[in-house]
Order: sequence, then C-alpha cells, then structure tokens
Amino acid sequence: MEINKIVGYVLLLVGILLIIFPLWQTYNIFTGKALPAQVFTKPDSLAIDEKASPLDIQKQMQNAFINILPIDLINNTLNLVSWLLLMMILIYGGGKLANIGVNLVKN
Repeated sequence: MEINKIVGYVLLLVGILLIIFPLWQTYNIFTGKALPAQVFTKPDSLAIDEKASPLDIQKQMQNAFINILPIDLINNTLNLVSWLLLMMILIYGGGKLANIGVNLVKN
C-alpha cells in the first residue's frame, strides 16, 4: 500500500509540473519575453515580384495575396496556433497524470 502512495505523489507532482510549465511558457510568449517554436517559416520564393507581366495571372494573384495578408502574419499566427495546441496537449496530459496520482493516494 505504501508504494501506491509514493507513486501517487510522484504522478501528482509530475502532473502539476506538466500543467504549470506550459502555462508559464505561454505567458512568456504572450508577454513578449520569448518566441514560440518556429514550426512554419517564410519561403524564399514568396516575395512580391515587381517585374511580373500583366499577363501572368498567377504572379499577379500572388502579389495581391501578399499585399493583403503578409507572410509574416500568417507564419506568426500558425506558429502561435501550433504552440497552443502542443501546450493544450501537455496540460491535458498533466491533468490526467495528476488525476491518476490523486486516485492512487486516496486508495
């Protein structure tokens, strides 16, 4: 019975750390103290082509799209979303581990 309580407390501690660490990192990212992981990067081929021919519809559409939504905005948004998804998974897993630890301590 004693080993269950020890394992329960360890799981509870690990679960709480898996909840606190992602929250702290996310707080640092949203306050500007840190940057999220750069999963998405700007491709070099997506620059505004000043010499695009008026007949080159694909280049004209690409230039218009880049002017409306800058690539940096898209990359930053995708990086933040991927970071938040990863942190939600870690927090969920930490909650489950803490729950298992609490159940082991109770018994």
